[in-house]
Amino acid sequence: MELLGRLPEALRGGLDSVISGALSGGAPEPSWVAADDGYGVWVAEVAERPAAQRAAGVVAAASADAVAMAQRLGVGGAMWLPPSSLATIEAFKAAAAAAPPALEFDPAVLEALGAEAPVRIVSFADREFWRVQLGERALAVLLKELAAAIGAPAAILPWPALLLSSRLPAGVSEAWRESASSIGGAVPGLIITELTVGAMREGGMLQAAYRALVGGASEAEVAGSIGPHPVHELPQGRRVGWWTWKEDQARFEGWLAAPAEAGEDRYRWDLEGESEQGIVKEVLSATEVAETEGTAAVRVPGWACRGLRPGVPAGLLVTRLAEAAARRGLPLWIPNLDDEGLRFVLGLPGRLWVDGPAVPVP
Repeated sequence: MELLGRLPEALRGGLDSVISGALSGGAPEPSWVAADDGYGVWVAEVAERPAAQRAAGVVAAASADAVAMAQRLGVGGAMWLPPSSLATIEAFKAAAAAAPPALEFDPAVLEALGAEAPVRIVSFADREFWRVQLGERALAVLLKELAAAIGAPAAILPWPALLLSSRLPAGVSEAWRESASSIGGAVPGLIITELTVGAMREGGMLQAAYRALVGGASEAEVAGSIGPHPVHELPQGRRVGWWTWKEDQARFEGWLAAPAEAGEDRYRWDLEGESEQGIVKEVLSATEVAETEGTAAVRVPGWACRGLRPGVPAGLLVTRLAEAAARRGLPLWIPNLDDEGLRFVLGLPGRLWVDGPAVPVP
């Protein structure tokens, strides 16, 4: 097992001791443990590794920024510094249980087919919103699963977008509807664009694909899940509102939240209803919660709580946010919950708003 990052000798000795105790007690050994020294040394060492190696490691974090970065990088496990034995064991188990990245697709195959077969580029409608709501890695996984379901030669581009050798977009539409049904919760729509042979000859297939993406060209659209999507309050479990990313959605009983102002990795939401109204601010640290004024609630950005489990970066982040929101008496909105994530948040303090596949749709 590698130890990455630099820590003062006093802290390093304590970390080594806890790690040795966890391993001698039978905890699975991660590929690496990175120590957060406050200067980001570990980030450079971890970021250059392939996705499969990042998922097999653990970050020992000293700050919320380090935990959020571990979530962005797809690190399998996380724990706070100074470490505890229980937290270390949970982090090691989380890294061992991390699912390997989905199959990668080779663009060289498409380059060889480009002159002979139609190639389409599949991207997401309302991409900027879904980047923050689900995160780029989750969007890429959705496209990889779509490509696997179709079974045609494909490549994933870092937009993310899918290059696909397919003669008819109907096959894409049918496969996406089946995927959306199995995923549950909110699912984005797709935009499909055909790359002509002429366009691909002008600089190659990848350049043509990015020109089409940046230019906004589209041939067909495939709808995602129909909203608005319900939001329930815990621990009571009652439905308190809905969220949507479309302004023309029908109104239901309770409040309705819609994204208003976008930042680089988060949104501000407008919330309107008879019982609740105001703004909802997305936060990533307990400090941000403490400094929030004039809001109806605070929210975890969607990408930051994907895969919520004990011992993972999202678990550490959301726990701290829930504690801080409870101290302020503010609801904390946690999106994208699956069944295991729901079990996790049931143990958190305070008033929680939740949505996602685990929340029943009326």
